[in-house]
Amino acid sequence: MSWPTLVARQAVTGAVLTVAVLGLWCAVLGIPVEWPLNAYRNEHAVFRLGPVSADVLPGQTFGAAEPFDLIAVPVKVGGPLGSAADLRARLRAESPRGAVVAESALTRAVSTAHSFQVIHFPFPESLPAGEQYYVEFDVPRESSWPIYLAATQGDQAPSGELLMQGNPTFAGEDLAYQLLRRQSIRERLPTWWGDSRGAVIVGLALVVLLQLASWAAAAGLPTHVRHWLPHYLVLGLAPPALLAAAYFALFFLVL
Repeated sequence: MSWPTLVARQAVTGAVLTVAVLGLWCAVLGIPVEWPLNAYRNEHAVFRLGPVSADVLPGQTFGAAEPFDLIAVPVKVGGPLGSAADLRARLRAESPRGAVVAESALTRAVSTAHSFQVIHFPFPESLPAGEQYYVEFDVPRESSWPIYLAATQGDQAPSGELLMQGNPTFAGEDLAYQLLRRQSIRERLPTWWGDSRGAVIVGLALVVLLQLASWAAAAGLPTHVRHWLPHYLVLGLAPPALLAAAYFALFFLVL
């Protein structure tokens, strides 16, 4: 291989890897993720609520501390494996008799080997914070299978209550629901800074330390290897991007 050809190939390889590394950081910081806004406390007893139907509508009142885009609820389709049913989440203002403020599209739940399947109901637009809402789940009349929702006896939503056909159930019962907001890490950082400043500082410190270590490792590569790679300042950006994604996903999305 001639020297000009080798140099050209090295330049192309370096440029491709540079774009890939910078694209990785853009993806980590810019791709929206569905972040949970309220914690579902697994230590509380969960029971099957239902069967629910078009004639027996389950609902839950709740307050929203910040804007949200989706609501997630565990659903059980009581039929053979693979049986399906379509549900819709409908948001009303304050109570079962309040005005409808948003509706999700019909969302399919499928019978699985697990007890419940967590179903996400996205709304057409973000719903504002500081409001009291009532969410009800509508099952079309043509549904062939019994439908159950997961509920808890642990008073998961102290500011709300579980209702069936508009009537409160026993004290302390709530739907096992979770509100979610679709945001990127870049958009979410100000909220995390206010809620858990220590965790953000630890995460950023880990990213900086790995960044310095990555730069040192990339700069120490043999010369014949570095010819095929982008500049070490660019190459060293890749590991911190992966760490940032993993850390913030584990701390704020999973835990």
